Amino acid sequence: MMHRAKRSLILLLIGAVALTACSGLTSSSLNNPNMPGPLTLEQAEETAGSFLSAWQSSDFAAMYALISPDSQSRYSEQAFTDAYTNAATQMTLNSLESSIHEAARQGTTAIIRYDVTFQSEMLGPIADPNRIMRLIETPDGWRVAWSFMDILSELTEGARLELQRVLPPRGNIYDRDGDVLVDDRGTAVQLYLIQQNIPNPDGCMNALSRILRRELDDLRAQFGNYFPESRFLVGEIDEETYQREQQFLSELCRVEITSRTTRLYAGELATHLIGYVAPIPAEQQDEYKAYPVDALIGREGIERAYQQELAGTIGGALRILAPTGETLRELAAMPAVPGQDVYLTIDRELQAAVQLALVQAYNLSGPTWSPTSRGAAAVVMDVKTGEVLAMASYPWFNPSLFNPNSPLDRGAMLSALESDPRTPLLNRPLQGLYPAASVFKIVSMAAGLDSGVYDLDTMVVCDGTWEGEEYGDQTRTDWEPEGHGDVDFPKALTYSCNPYFWQLGVELHRANPGYITQYAREMGLGIATGQSLLPENIGAIPGPDNSFGPWALSSTLNLVIGQGDVQITPMQIVRMTAAVASNGKLWEPRFVLRVQGADGVPTYQSEPGATDLGYTPTTYEAIRAAMCDVTLDENGTARFIFEEWYNYQATDIIVCGKTGTAQAGGETVKPHSWFTAFVPQDDPQIAITVLVENSCEGSEVAAPIVRRIIEDYYHMPQSEWPPLWQDECSTIGE
Repeated sequence: MMHRAKRSLILLLIGAVALTACSGLTSSSLNNPNMPGPLTLEQAEETAGSFLSAWQSSDFAAMYALISPDSQSRYSEQAFTDAYTNAATQMTLNSLESSIHEAARQGTTAIIRYDVTFQSEMLGPIADPNRIMRLIETPDGWRVAWSFMDILSELTEGARLELQRVLPPRGNIYDRDGDVLVDDRGTAVQLYLIQQNIPNPDGCMNALSRILRRELDDLRAQFGNYFPESRFLVGEIDEETYQREQQFLSELCRVEITSRTTRLYAGELATHLIGYVAPIPAEQQDEYKAYPVDALIGREGIERAYQQELAGTIGGALRILAPTGETLRELAAMPAVPGQDVYLTIDRELQAAVQLALVQAYNLSGPTWSPTSRGAAAVVMDVKTGEVLAMASYPWFNPSLFNPNSPLDRGAMLSALESDPRTPLLNRPLQGLYPAASVFKIVSMAAGLDSGVYDLDTMVVCDGTWEGEEYGDQTRTDWEPEGHGDVDFPKALTYSCNPYFWQLGVELHRANPGYITQYAREMGLGIATGQSLLPENIGAIPGPDNSFGPWALSSTLNLVIGQGDVQITPMQIVRMTAAVASNGKLWEPRFVLRVQGADGVPTYQSEPGATDLGYTPTTYEAIRAAMCDVTLDENGTARFIFEEWYNYQATDIIVCGKTGTAQAGGETVKPHSWFTAFVPQDDPQIAITVLVENSCEGSEVAAPIVRRIIEDYYHMPQSEWPPLWQDECSTIGE
């Protein structure tokens, strides 16, 4: 009897427990002091909302804390986090939005129905509606019964989410006339040599220097790295160049060739402007997460500035794949859109001629200045539009070195490039900073005339010395010890008479100590050029507003002849020259004409941009006339370079320019050589500036290079290079 009573009591208790369970009184609510009542459906919704909110903020630790103990036993926190981060990577996920629209209860399980929209950087919004999240009761409240299908419903065990990318063709880069500068599917002809098989070593070396636009010393150094019987790659050229030069390469060098398809650059033309493509840096992976990890992007120059336009739109499809590779679901797809083409202001033929002129100058000046000269810059600008027709920074570099598919010895060559004391990666026209020397006298003349401090007829005795003691300065010595006699303002510029400009400096300082600084900046020196595509150095023009101490007369006297702490770029000088030639239009340098797609319709067209200096017409006319006399007057500082040119070229083209010889250090350091010019005298078309580092006088080095550039621009016969390069050139003078 007692036994039956005990059994009945047990059954009664079991029934009571069952009844409690059916009414929602779980062990959780009974044992957790923080949950005095049963778990509600609203609480389940709150937990689901917290889980989704944490997903939106990528707080995977918070998400993991909200999954059930059973799920945590199956998936470690690291595996859980990796699953979400891998999914985000494949989606190129920027953000997500979610909304719960229904909740239901089935015993101890809550069913949450919700929508998610993924914002993919590559594929745009990806809607994933009518998702289901299951939550179960636990001693700590509602928790998500998690599996991989809570990321995406078809993402079962073993399945994988994969973004299959399609890279479109990258846009080409053309010159102003549509000639190819960069061909995305170009054929590179590789030139291989075996030295012992070369029938004409000297002829071969000269031909390669011309075709590849490389210094002879550079080629000799490369040849010296190989045994006579070794076969080595000397360089690459495009098919058009190979067809044109095939006879020379075969007869002189006995070259052997292979070819490959690549993003092909036109040799080393305008490399500092065009730039190059290279792998995505590790620190930029997030910025380019829509790209494959091995994709190439523009890293410098136009390739970088127009990366988005050139790259086009990467296509692809986001799919869930079964372990067998079949598609379980396609979430989104986007077709690839080819990149657009960029048309530059550069004239390919002129650019090649400018670079060849620099190579030949360095090849021929071995006995004098090239061993000490680390580099040079040359810029040709259209004075009517500001378009840059050619821009060369010497030495240049091979842009193919940055492409991993290059057959060259990239590691060694890149290391040598980066450690080269000549800094070949420096864009000298925009980033090289130099004293202006006597080309600055163009500014000083503008300041004297426009301010009214001097007029054209103001005379000064231009002796070899200038006595400055009466002004509290010192005796200063001209570059020409014998002087130039009595000169007026135009002749002072033509002869580059320092005493005249020192006297001008005294009067300008008396009128306004900041005058010269003001006019220099107005004319584009020591300020930004206005272009934003390429990095540039601004440099500095000293003056009362940025002097460390009181601005003394001595500082003005240094500045008036372009010495002291003046730091400017060749691009600033060519802008100033173009402004004088165009009656005061100070142009923003233009490098790009237009961008257009395959349909030929431009999506961007550049427009000229300029400020007007606003000086009197007489000022520009006087400066132009004085610059023309630099090459015409028998005492002009560049007359001896152009005298034979005028006598034998049978041309009416008058070159108007200004020489400059900038001291670059102590007496043992050779000066920088300047020549800036415009042509022709009547109705000027182009401005040209050449700067050659640590060489000789501006008239002796830079002026002959400008002369060659003008000859090539007008397709004239080429003059001989100066014989003095083989003998002795000056380091003090103009």
